[in-house]
Amino acid sequence: MKLSPQDRRLIHNLAPSKFSKEGFLGSDTRSLEEIISDDLHMLKKAGVPKELLVKALKDAYQRAKDAFGAEIEIRKNVKAVFHESMGRIPSPFCKDGLFEKGEAVVTDTVNNISLIITSLGINLIENHDFFQGRGCRFRIAPLDAIKIFNLQPDKK
Repeated sequence: MKLSPQDRRLIHNLAPSKFSKEGFLGSDTRSLEEIISDDLHMLKKAGVPKELLVKALKDAYQRAKDAFGAEIEIRKNVKAVFHESMGRIPSPFCKDGLFEKGEAVVTDTVNNISLIITSLGINLIENHDFFQGRGCRFRIAPLDAIKIFNLQPDKK
């Protein structure tokens, strides 16, 4: 299969670089299409709309950021703290622009799982259905996020 110039550029942008030290795929050996498909399938199987997950991520990120480095409670047994970082990082998807580098670390102390939420990470999920690859420090595993935020299946 021959890749388009845009596809080749995206694959290059997802790899480790001076902007994203470890890249966006981590140790994942699946193709970008497989990663996206598998994560969307997990959301669908859990009955949680992507939009609900994105809303929870945005809310936690903003609440942590607004706390200026103080640890806050997102819900019972779930804490978040924001770590400020200087600079911006470009999206691997070329037309998305630049995103601030700060990160919100959200930890569920009962289930012993945590997520690192960034403005770029939220954008990748919201606009490209890309949760990042397994082994990537910034991956937001859909099932972990559902558990951390106690998201309930859509009642349709």
